[in-house]
Amino acid sequence: MDWYLEAFRHRMLPQGGFAIGLERWVAQLIGAPNVREAALFPRDLHRLVP
Repeated sequence: MDWYLEAFRHRMLPQGGFAIGLERWVAQLIGAPNVREAALFPRDLHRLVP
């Protein structure tokens, strides 16, 4: 557990987490140049392709 507490000494927020994120992982997996192309539910109204 010391390795986990060491991150807080370097000012990591508890809700920061260590995960990369599903959209970023899928973008790396398919080789997409933009993370928005791999998002299942994109947030912006002007998507790349509808």
